[in-house]
Amino acid sequence: MHRTSAARTYAVRVVTTRDDLAALAPELDALAFESIEPNVFYESWMLQAGLARLPTAAARIAVVRHQSGALVGLFPFELIRRFQGLPLPALRLWRHDYCFLCTPLVHRAHAEPTVQALLDWVESGGSPARFLDLDLVTSAAPFADLLTRELGRRPAWVQYRRTYQRAMFLADSDSRAGISAKHSKEMRRLERRLAEAGRVAYRVAAPDEPVEPWLEAFLALEASGWKGRAGTALASVSHTRQFFLDIATEAARRRRLQLLALELDGAPIAMKCNLLAGNGAFAFKIAFDDRFARYSPGMLLELFTMRHLATAHPEIRWMDSCADRSHFMINRLWRGRRDMGTIWIAPGGVAGLMLRCWPHYHRLSRLVRRLRQRAA
Repeated sequence: MHRTSAARTYAVRVVTTRDDLAALAPELDALAFESIEPNVFYESWMLQAGLARLPTAAARIAVVRHQSGALVGLFPFELIRRFQGLPLPALRLWRHDYCFLCTPLVHRAHAEPTVQALLDWVESGGSPARFLDLDLVTSAAPFADLLTRELGRRPAWVQYRRTYQRAMFLADSDSRAGISAKHSKEMRRLERRLAEAGRVAYRVAAPDEPVEPWLEAFLALEASGWKGRAGTALASVSHTRQFFLDIATEAARRRRLQLLALELDGAPIAMKCNLLAGNGAFAFKIAFDDRFARYSPGMLLELFTMRHLATAHPEIRWMDSCADRSHFMINRLWRGRRDMGTIWIAPGGVAGLMLRCWPHYHRLSRLVRRLRQRAA
Protein backbone atom coordinates (compact mmCIF):
# COMPACT_ATOMS: atom_id res chain seq x y z
CA MET A 1 0.00 0.00 0.00
CA HIS A 2 2.80 2.37 0.86
CA ARG A 3 4.52 1.81 -2.48
CA THR A 4 1.34 2.24 -4.48
CA SER A 5 0.60 5.54 -2.73
CA ALA A 6 4.11 6.83 -3.40
CA ALA A 7 3.97 5.78 -7.04
CA ARG A 8 0.69 7.62 -7.52
CA THR A 9 1.62 10.89 -5.83
CA TYR A 10 5.41 11.15 -6.27
CA ALA A 11 7.45 11.11 -9.45
CA VAL A 12 11.19 10.79 -10.15
CA ARG A 13 12.85 12.71 -12.95
CA VAL A 14 16.51 12.66 -13.99
CA VAL A 15 18.47 15.88 -14.55
CA THR A 16 21.64 15.54 -16.60
CA THR A 17 22.70 19.06 -17.57
CA ARG A 18 24.08 21.95 -15.54
CA ASP A 19 21.49 24.27 -17.08
CA ASP A 20 18.65 22.11 -15.80
CA LEU A 21 20.25 22.01 -12.37
CA ALA A 22 20.74 25.78 -12.35
CA ALA A 23 17.03 26.23 -13.09
CA LEU A 24 16.26 24.21 -9.96
CA ALA A 25 18.49 26.32 -7.70
CA PRO A 26 15.76 28.23 -5.81
CA GLU A 27 13.84 25.00 -5.15
CA LEU A 28 17.01 23.22 -4.06
CA ASP A 29 17.78 26.00 -1.60
CA ALA A 30 14.31 25.59 -0.09
CA LEU A 31 14.70 21.79 0.03
CA ALA A 32 18.09 22.07 1.76
CA PHE A 33 16.48 24.21 4.46
CA GLU A 34 13.72 21.62 5.05
CA SER A 35 15.84 18.48 4.65
CA ILE A 36 15.82 15.80 7.36
CA GLU A 37 19.63 16.07 7.40
CA PRO A 38 21.75 19.06 6.38
CA ASN A 39 24.33 18.48 3.67
CA VAL A 40 26.08 21.60 2.43
CA PHE A 41 27.85 19.59 -0.30
CA TYR A 42 24.54 18.87 -2.06
CA GLU A 43 23.17 22.39 -1.92
CA SER A 44 22.64 24.10 -5.27
CA TRP A 45 25.72 26.33 -5.18
CA MET A 46 28.06 23.49 -4.24
CA LEU A 47 26.59 21.08 -6.78
CA GLN A 48 26.77 23.59 -9.61
CA ALA A 49 30.37 24.55 -8.83
CA GLY A 50 31.43 20.90 -8.60
CA LEU A 51 29.78 19.89 -11.84
CA ALA A 52 31.18 22.93 -13.62
CA ARG A 53 34.77 22.75 -12.33
CA LEU A 54 35.61 19.20 -11.34
CA PRO A 55 35.87 16.11 -13.54
CA THR A 56 33.24 13.49 -12.77
CA ALA A 57 31.43 10.55 -14.33
CA ALA A 58 28.14 10.97 -16.18
CA ALA A 59 25.78 12.83 -13.82
CA ARG A 60 22.30 11.40 -13.33
CA ILE A 61 20.67 13.62 -10.72
CA ALA A 62 17.37 12.14 -9.56
CA VAL A 63 14.83 14.68 -8.33
CA VAL A 64 11.60 13.62 -6.63
CA ARG A 65 8.47 15.74 -6.85
CA HIS A 66 5.12 15.56 -5.13
CA GLN A 67 2.03 15.70 -7.34
CA SER A 68 1.61 19.31 -6.19
CA GLY A 69 4.88 20.10 -8.01
CA ALA A 70 6.95 20.56 -4.85
CA LEU A 71 10.54 19.34 -4.96
CA VAL A 72 10.89 16.88 -2.08
CA GLY A 73 14.02 14.86 -2.82
CA LEU A 74 17.45 15.24 -4.39
CA PHE A 75 19.64 12.21 -5.09
CA PRO A 76 22.74 13.27 -7.06
CA PHE A 77 24.01 10.16 -8.82
CA GLU A 78 26.68 9.42 -11.36
CA LEU A 79 26.38 6.44 -13.70
CA ILE A 80 29.32 4.05 -13.61
CA ARG A 81 29.58 1.17 -16.08
CA ARG A 82 31.61 -1.19 -13.87
CA PHE A 83 31.35 -1.58 -10.11
CA GLN A 84 34.39 -2.77 -8.14
CA GLY A 85 35.83 -4.27 -11.32
CA LEU A 86 32.64 -6.25 -12.01
CA PRO A 87 30.50 -5.82 -15.16
CA LEU A 88 27.74 -4.23 -13.13
CA PRO A 89 26.36 -0.76 -14.02
CA ALA A 90 25.59 1.24 -10.91
CA LEU A 91 24.21 4.57 -9.78
CA ARG A 92 26.74 5.93 -7.28
CA LEU A 93 26.08 9.00 -5.15
CA TRP A 94 27.98 11.81 -6.84
CA ARG A 95 31.13 13.04 -5.19
CA HIS A 96 34.54 14.51 -5.88
CA ASP A 97 37.71 14.90 -3.82
CA TYR A 98 36.26 17.87 -1.92
CA CYS A 99 32.82 16.38 -1.22
CA PHE A 100 32.86 14.96 2.30
CA LEU A 101 29.23 13.92 2.73
CA CYS A 102 26.80 12.29 0.29
CA THR A 103 23.61 12.00 2.33
CA PRO A 104 20.77 12.98 -0.06
CA LEU A 105 18.41 15.88 0.59
CA VAL A 106 14.95 14.63 1.61
CA HIS A 107 12.13 16.94 2.68
CA ARG A 108 11.15 16.31 6.30
CA ALA A 109 7.41 16.47 5.53
CA HIS A 110 7.68 13.94 2.67
CA ALA A 111 10.56 11.79 3.88
CA GLU A 112 9.07 8.29 3.83
CA PRO A 113 7.22 8.46 0.49
CA THR A 114 10.23 10.15 -1.12
CA VAL A 115 12.45 7.17 -0.27
CA GLN A 116 9.67 4.84 -1.41
CA ALA A 117 9.43 6.67 -4.74
CA LEU A 118 13.17 6.35 -5.31
CA LEU A 119 13.14 2.59 -4.71
CA ASP A 120 9.99 2.20 -6.84
CA TRP A 121 11.84 3.98 -9.65
CA VAL A 122 14.76 1.56 -9.45
CA GLU A 123 12.52 -1.48 -9.03
CA SER A 124 10.41 -0.59 -12.06
CA GLY A 125 13.44 -0.38 -14.35
CA GLY A 126 13.00 3.34 -14.93
CA SER A 127 16.46 4.12 -13.54
CA PRO A 128 19.65 3.89 -15.66
CA ALA A 129 20.93 1.10 -13.38
CA ARG A 130 19.39 -1.30 -10.85
CA PHE A 131 22.28 -1.16 -8.39
CA LEU A 132 22.68 1.78 -5.97
CA ASP A 133 26.03 2.63 -4.37
CA LEU A 134 25.26 4.94 -1.44
CA ASP A 135 28.71 5.76 -0.16
CA LEU A 136 29.73 8.37 2.42
CA VAL A 137 26.28 8.70 3.98
CA THR A 138 25.41 9.10 7.63
CA SER A 139 24.36 5.88 9.33
CA ALA A 140 22.22 5.57 12.46
CA ALA A 141 20.63 8.80 11.22
CA PRO A 142 17.25 9.79 9.68
CA PHE A 143 17.98 8.92 6.03
CA ALA A 144 19.61 5.58 6.79
CA ASP A 145 16.80 4.72 9.22
CA LEU A 146 14.17 5.50 6.58
CA LEU A 147 15.98 3.35 4.06
CA THR A 148 16.24 0.47 6.53
CA ARG A 149 12.51 0.55 7.26
CA GLU A 150 11.58 0.69 3.59
CA LEU A 151 13.91 -2.16 2.64
CA GLY A 152 12.30 -4.19 5.42
CA ARG A 153 9.05 -3.97 3.43
CA ARG A 154 10.78 -5.24 0.28
CA PRO A 155 12.18 -8.72 1.01
CA ALA A 156 13.40 -9.18 -2.56
CA TRP A 157 15.93 -6.38 -2.16
CA VAL A 158 19.51 -7.20 -1.21
CA GLN A 159 21.75 -4.89 0.79
CA TYR A 160 25.32 -4.74 2.03
CA ARG A 161 26.52 -2.22 4.64
CA ARG A 162 29.81 -1.05 6.08
CA THR A 163 30.07 1.51 8.88
CA TYR A 164 32.76 3.57 10.56
CA GLN A 165 33.05 6.77 12.60
CA ARG A 166 34.71 10.12 12.12
CA ALA A 167 35.35 12.91 14.57
CA MET A 168 32.67 15.48 15.30
CA PHE A 169 32.70 18.55 17.55
CA LEU A 170 29.74 18.71 19.92
CA ALA A 171 29.04 22.04 21.57
CA ASP A 172 27.72 20.41 24.74
CA SER A 173 31.11 18.87 25.48
CA ASP A 174 34.01 20.67 27.14
CA SER A 175 36.11 22.36 24.45
CA ARG A 176 39.27 20.85 25.95
CA ALA A 177 37.84 17.53 27.07
CA GLY A 178 39.50 15.71 24.19
CA ILE A 179 43.03 16.30 25.48
CA SER A 180 44.62 15.54 28.81
CA ALA A 181 45.69 18.18 31.31
CA LYS A 182 49.29 17.34 30.46
CA HIS A 183 48.71 17.86 26.74
CA SER A 184 46.78 21.07 27.38
CA LYS A 185 49.70 22.37 29.39
CA GLU A 186 52.04 21.42 26.54
CA MET A 187 49.91 23.35 24.02
CA ARG A 188 50.05 26.47 26.20
CA ARG A 189 53.82 26.06 26.38
CA LEU A 190 54.05 25.85 22.56
CA GLU A 191 51.92 28.96 22.26
CA ARG A 192 54.31 30.82 24.60
CA ARG A 193 57.30 29.56 22.64
CA LEU A 194 55.71 30.76 19.42
CA ALA A 195 55.15 34.18 21.01
CA GLU A 196 58.90 34.38 21.61
CA ALA A 197 59.36 34.33 17.83
CA GLY A 198 57.00 37.26 17.19
CA ARG A 199 53.56 38.72 17.79
CA VAL A 200 50.93 35.96 17.93
CA ALA A 201 47.30 36.74 17.10
CA TYR A 202 44.16 34.76 16.31
CA ARG A 203 41.86 36.36 13.79
CA VAL A 204 38.39 35.64 12.42
CA ALA A 205 37.07 37.17 9.19
CA ALA A 206 34.34 39.70 9.96
CA PRO A 207 30.95 39.19 8.22
CA ASP A 208 31.37 42.28 6.02
CA GLU A 209 35.10 41.89 5.43
CA PRO A 210 36.21 41.22 1.82
CA VAL A 211 37.01 37.51 1.55
CA GLU A 212 39.28 37.64 -1.51
CA PRO A 213 42.48 38.44 0.48
CA TRP A 214 41.64 35.65 2.92
CA LEU A 215 41.07 33.12 0.13
CA GLU A 216 44.27 34.01 -1.70
CA ALA A 217 46.20 33.81 1.55
CA PHE A 218 44.72 30.38 2.25
CA LEU A 219 45.61 29.08 -1.21
CA ALA A 220 49.16 30.39 -0.90
CA LEU A 221 49.62 28.94 2.59
CA GLU A 222 48.39 25.49 1.57
CA ALA A 223 50.54 25.49 -1.58
CA SER A 224 53.64 26.43 0.45
CA GLY A 225 53.59 23.13 2.35
CA TRP A 226 53.74 19.44 1.60
CA LYS A 227 50.51 19.51 -0.39
CA GLY A 228 52.06 22.02 -2.77
CA ARG A 229 55.16 19.87 -3.15
CA ALA A 230 53.00 16.80 -3.77
CA GLY A 231 50.80 18.65 -6.26
CA THR A 232 47.63 18.08 -4.21
CA ALA A 233 47.05 21.62 -2.97
CA LEU A 234 43.94 23.41 -4.21
CA ALA A 235 46.12 25.90 -6.08
CA SER A 236 48.13 23.14 -7.79
CA VAL A 237 45.49 22.71 -10.51
CA SER A 238 43.56 25.56 -12.08
CA HIS A 239 40.12 23.92 -11.89
CA THR A 240 40.41 23.02 -8.19
CA ARG A 241 41.65 26.51 -7.40
CA GLN A 242 38.68 28.04 -9.21
CA PHE A 243 36.28 25.59 -7.55
CA PHE A 244 37.47 26.72 -4.12
CA LEU A 245 37.18 30.39 -5.04
CA ASP A 246 33.68 29.83 -6.47
CA ILE A 247 32.23 28.03 -3.45
CA ALA A 248 33.96 30.16 -0.81
CA THR A 249 32.84 33.39 -2.47
CA GLU A 250 29.27 32.16 -2.75
CA ALA A 251 29.29 30.84 0.82
CA ALA A 252 30.49 34.24 2.02
CA ARG A 253 27.70 35.95 0.06
CA ARG A 254 25.20 33.67 1.80
CA ARG A 255 26.82 34.29 5.21
CA ARG A 256 27.77 30.62 5.33
CA LEU A 257 31.57 30.96 5.38
CA GLN A 258 33.80 31.05 8.45
CA LEU A 259 37.51 31.87 8.05
CA LEU A 260 40.00 31.75 10.93
CA ALA A 261 43.74 32.31 11.12
CA LEU A 262 46.67 32.04 13.48
CA GLU A 263 49.11 34.83 12.61
CA LEU A 264 52.71 35.52 13.50
CA ASP A 265 53.74 39.16 13.04
CA GLY A 266 50.68 39.67 10.83
CA ALA A 267 51.39 36.73 8.50
CA PRO A 268 49.19 33.60 8.66
CA ILE A 269 50.91 30.39 9.74
CA ALA A 270 47.65 28.41 10.03
CA MET A 271 44.24 28.99 8.44
CA LYS A 272 40.90 27.23 8.54
CA CYS A 273 37.81 27.35 6.32
CA ASN A 274 34.45 26.16 7.71
CA LEU A 275 31.06 25.98 5.97
CA LEU A 276 27.96 26.72 8.05
CA ALA A 277 24.69 24.81 7.80
CA GLY A 278 21.92 25.90 10.14
CA ASN A 279 22.86 24.92 13.68
CA GLY A 280 25.86 22.93 12.43
CA ALA A 281 29.01 23.34 10.39
CA PHE A 282 31.49 21.43 8.25
CA ALA A 283 35.26 21.80 8.67
CA PHE A 284 36.11 22.11 4.98
CA LYS A 285 39.85 22.85 4.82
CA ILE A 286 42.81 23.64 7.05
CA ALA A 287 46.36 24.65 6.11
CA PHE A 288 49.50 25.54 8.03
CA ASP A 289 53.06 26.67 7.40
CA ASP A 290 55.19 23.59 8.00
CA ARG A 291 58.20 25.77 8.80
CA PHE A 292 56.51 26.28 12.18
CA ALA A 293 55.48 22.64 12.61
CA ARG A 294 57.36 22.35 15.91
CA TYR A 295 54.80 24.74 17.42
CA SER A 296 51.80 22.68 16.19
CA PRO A 297 50.04 25.70 14.60
CA GLY A 298 47.25 23.55 13.19
CA MET A 299 46.34 22.20 16.61
CA LEU A 300 46.60 25.64 18.19
CA LEU A 301 44.15 26.96 15.61
CA GLU A 302 41.78 24.03 16.19
CA LEU A 303 41.77 24.75 19.92
CA PHE A 304 41.01 28.40 19.21
CA THR A 305 38.21 27.35 16.83
CA MET A 306 36.59 25.30 19.58
CA ARG A 307 36.75 28.23 22.02
CA HIS A 308 35.44 30.62 19.37
CA LEU A 309 32.47 28.42 18.54
CA ALA A 310 31.56 28.11 22.21
CA THR A 311 31.68 31.85 22.89
CA ALA A 312 30.82 33.62 19.62
CA HIS A 313 28.52 31.05 17.95
CA PRO A 314 26.36 29.32 20.56
CA GLU A 315 23.87 28.54 17.79
CA ILE A 316 26.33 26.07 16.22
CA ARG A 317 25.75 22.83 18.11
CA TRP A 318 28.03 20.56 16.09
CA MET A 319 30.78 20.54 13.49
CA ASP A 320 31.60 17.61 11.21
CA SER A 321 35.38 17.27 10.95
CA CYS A 322 35.11 15.91 7.36
CA ALA A 323 38.37 14.16 8.28
CA ASP A 324 39.65 10.70 7.58
CA ARG A 325 38.63 8.21 10.24
CA SER A 326 42.30 7.70 11.19
CA HIS A 327 43.15 11.41 11.53
CA PHE A 328 45.08 11.40 14.81
CA MET A 329 44.95 15.09 15.70
CA ILE A 330 41.24 15.67 15.22
CA ASN A 331 40.30 12.31 16.76
CA ARG A 332 42.24 13.35 19.83
CA LEU A 333 40.72 16.83 20.07
CA TRP A 334 37.06 16.10 19.29
CA ARG A 335 35.48 13.32 21.33
CA GLY A 336 32.15 13.40 19.49
CA ARG A 337 31.69 10.90 16.66
CA ARG A 338 29.53 10.86 13.54
CA ASP A 339 28.46 7.42 12.29
CA MET A 340 29.24 7.08 8.60
CA GLY A 341 28.75 4.23 6.18
CA THR A 342 28.41 2.70 2.77
CA ILE A 343 25.13 1.10 1.67
CA TRP A 344 24.84 -1.01 -1.48
CA ILE A 345 21.34 -2.09 -2.50
CA ALA A 346 19.69 -3.85 -5.45
CA PRO A 347 16.13 -5.11 -6.12
CA GLY A 348 16.98 -8.77 -6.65
CA GLY A 349 17.73 -10.07 -10.15
CA VAL A 350 21.27 -10.26 -11.49
CA ALA A 351 22.37 -7.16 -9.56
CA GLY A 352 20.95 -8.61 -6.33
CA LEU A 353 22.66 -11.94 -6.92
CA MET A 354 26.02 -10.25 -7.51
CA LEU A 355 25.56 -8.18 -4.38
CA ARG A 356 24.64 -11.26 -2.35
CA CYS A 357 27.84 -12.93 -3.51
CA TRP A 358 29.98 -9.82 -2.96
CA PRO A 359 31.19 -10.54 0.63
CA HIS A 360 32.39 -14.01 -0.42
CA TYR A 361 34.04 -12.62 -3.55
CA HIS A 362 35.74 -9.89 -1.50
CA ARG A 363 37.09 -12.36 1.08
CA LEU A 364 38.33 -14.69 -1.66
CA SER A 365 40.06 -11.81 -3.45
CA ARG A 366 41.87 -10.77 -0.26
CA LEU A 367 42.94 -14.37 0.36
CA VAL A 368 44.32 -14.67 -3.17
CA ARG A 369 46.24 -11.39 -2.77
CA ARG A 370 47.77 -12.55 0.52
CA LEU A 371 48.80 -15.88 -0.99
CA ARG A 372 50.42 -14.11 -3.94
CA GLN A 373 52.30 -11.79 -1.60
CA ARG A 374 53.60 -14.70 0.42
CA ALA A 375 54.64 -16.51 -2.73
CA ALA A 376 56.46 -13.41 -3.96
